[in-house]
Amino acid sequence: MNQMPEPAVSQPAPARDNFKFRWDVLLLVVFLATCAPSVTGIPLHEWASLGIVPIVAIHLALNWNWIIDVTRRSLGRLSGEVRFNHVLDLLLFASFALLMVSGIIVSESALPALGVPRKTDGFWNGLHNATANIFPSLIGIHLAMHWRWIVAKLRGTKPAASSPGGQP
Repeated sequence: MNQMPEPAVSQPAPARDNFKFRWDVLLLVVFLATCAPSVTGIPLHEWASLGIVPIVAIHLALNWNWIIDVTRRSLGRLSGEVRFNHVLDLLLFASFALLMVSGIIVSESALPALGVPRKTDGFWNGLHNATANIFPSLIGIHLAMHWRWIVAKLRGTKPAASSPGGQP
């Protein structure tokens, strides 16, 4: 029986890997700033949330080769860890999209400041609150899946084994 090999993901060059790590730290810091609108206030919460969109887009671009490679192989044989990570990433993307769309629709500060009137809608408020409660848990699992890589980068060492499927 033909067994499909694990995704052949080349290791990033050290400079690119370091950039990816610094970019991911920026993403985490901005994400944490958006997690407590009762602390930061609604205006900062909304503007930081809008600012996270291009940061996430660049995060996805930096990991695009892994995303494409694993997606192409997803119907074949993958290790459980790589398959789980791929499904988790899909859930993260979907929940992030729902969180952002619903957040934009219920914006109390950012869009009105741009001249876009606010529309109160219980459905979108509920969806935004639900995804805001789920998303941090998914982020926590995502961080746990990449913990070895994170610790190695913090120590300034090369990870003994790459993160799931070679994706840091």
